[in-house]
Amino acid sequence: MSLQAVEPRVTAQPSSDDVEMTFTEHLAELRRRLLISIASVALISLVALPLLFNGSALRFVEDAFLRGIPLHVFSPTEIVRVYLKLSILVGVVVSFPIILYQVYAFVAPALDRRVRSRVVWYALPSFAMSALGIAFCGLVVLPLVMRALLRITQASGLVGTYQLEPTVGFITLLLAIFAVMFQLPIVLSILASVGLVNARMLARQWRYATIIIVILAAIAAPDGNPLTMSLLAAPLLVLYALSVVVVRFTQPKIAPR
Repeated sequence: MSLQAVEPRVTAQPSSDDVEMTFTEHLAELRRRLLISIASVALISLVALPLLFNGSALRFVEDAFLRGIPLHVFSPTEIVRVYLKLSILVGVVVSFPIILYQVYAFVAPALDRRVRSRVVWYALPSFAMSALGIAFCGLVVLPLVMRALLRITQASGLVGTYQLEPTVGFITLLLAIFAVMFQLPIVLSILASVGLVNARMLARQWRYATIIIVILAAIAAPDGNPLTMSLLAAPLLVLYALSVVVVRFTQPKIAPR
């Protein structure tokens, strides 16, 4: 019997990008990312809390949106709850880039390299559009809505007296709605970059988009006021038209398969 040389087989070792994490490792990674996000929000909130106790934030709310109508508290702990909520809000807003990065770092290993580059590319415009939505709401929408609600109250022969916690909650909710609402061009651009939508399709479906936007504005309006619904729907319609133009430049040059 002749002996034949047997060549050793070398098993290719997977690269670091191909190594899959176990379920337990995924949970540990998720916990780490959550702890970093929560710690950043908590730290910034603790720094902001003593700065809010001087009352300048509430005076700004009265002067900017309430036209001199004083805010009232109806329980001893209400003012403390409001300051805590405002400090947490400041912590979330300031920590938003950190939170976004932690979300991206958790899901990035499961994304294709091209998708990763697109996510990074849209991160800064997304933050800018949120800031623009908050600014538009604070400078245009809130003054109009608060004055309209006050006129309705006075026309009914009543004296307006606003409780602190619900008023600050209403203002905060409306600011948050506009921050999310102004993400529409970014979301449609991301969908266009992966071939799910295109400019021609969005332009053809503008009637259905208008109906959906009006319904969403009616649902999202915190006070159910027709003026608030109109001020929610009008920017969304403009943003949708802007999205069609933006998508025209971000959609793939070839037809998606």
